[in-house]
Amino acid sequence: MLAFLALASLLVGLIIGATGIGGVILIPLLMAAGGLTTHQAMATALASFLFCGIASTWAFQRHGSFLWRETAPVIAGCLCTSHVGAYIATMASARFLDLTLAAIILLSSAYNLVTPQGFNLPTRLGRRGNLALLFGAGCLTGFLCGMTGAGGGIVSTPLLFLCGYQTLPVIATAQILQIFVSLAGSPVNLAHGYIDLHLAGWVSIFEVAGVLLGSGLAHRLPVRTLRVTAVTLCLLTSAALAVKAVFWG
Repeated sequence: MLAFLALASLLVGLIIGATGIGGVILIPLLMAAGGLTTHQAMATALASFLFCGIASTWAFQRHGSFLWRETAPVIAGCLCTSHVGAYIATMASARFLDLTLAAIILLSSAYNLVTPQGFNLPTRLGRRGNLALLFGAGCLTGFLCGMTGAGGGIVSTPLLFLCGYQTLPVIATAQILQIFVSLAGSPVNLAHGYIDLHLAGWVSIFEVAGVLLGSGLAHRLPVRTLRVTAVTLCLLTSAALAVKAVFWG
């Protein structure tokens, strides 16, 4: 099972590095192959995203992909709410968390498949308007991802695309959000004993390797190709979580 998790984590890291989404795929894999409960799998995945986020942030910064005036407000919002989401998760049922994450993945994947025209809000809003919008996006991302163990990109990426922000800076922002969602949410999970430190360390090694490969692909392959691959896997994850919630609780 450890060998399977190693290969799966490498793939997850590659997808995260290339598209900014896909970390949620790890959660049902930790349940199935690692024998973890919903709470443990979400918490363990969230903890592993710390190292994944550090590696991907370094890789994207090296390519000059960040627009820090956009990224910084998202981080600030994320820091305000991630621990709140993680705390609420400790009181929620496994079924509620599974269905919530399945719904988030489904909505995010639907957007990424359809890719409708963004609202071009960055040019319509002034400086304060952009700051408020980005901070709000960070608050929503932090809360939902802190609660479900998602890395951040599954919420922030389609949300910022919809607003009209540029592709590579949005993907880069998703990378660094992993660090702050993990830092803010993991202490709550650790205090409740939900994090499997052995598995978190194991999958982190291979996620980091995958991220370093994937970040190079993000700057070379067509964005549409990368998105369709990631979204297909995310939809399968959503379906698996929904089936588990309905039939096994």
